[in-house]
Amino acid sequence: MIFSSITFLFYFLPAVLAMYYLVPARLKNGVLFGASLLFYAWGEPVYVGLLIFSSLVDFVLGMLAEKYRRTKKARIALAASVLVNVGLLAVFKYSR
Repeated sequence: MIFSSITFLFYFLPAVLAMYYLVPARLKNGVLFGASLLFYAWGEPVYVGLLIFSSLVDFVLGMLAEKYRRTKKARIALAASVLVNVGLLAVFKYSR
């Protein structure tokens, strides 16, 4: 599915927007996360696991950075997040 396809414009986007505005505020991020995974799975389901892994790593390291705000541990968490994401990018970009 691409952004300009009929499927996206007339089915997927309206359904996601409706769900987003109908759910309580605490569930809005979950709706967007699920919709993003579904959107990417529609085109290439092989990489959904990679997206989940990257999101979980970034979430955990972001929570650590917030917990240890303005300390060396926060900088280490940020650096680890950047390192993981750049590492994934390098592996998938240059290994093919």
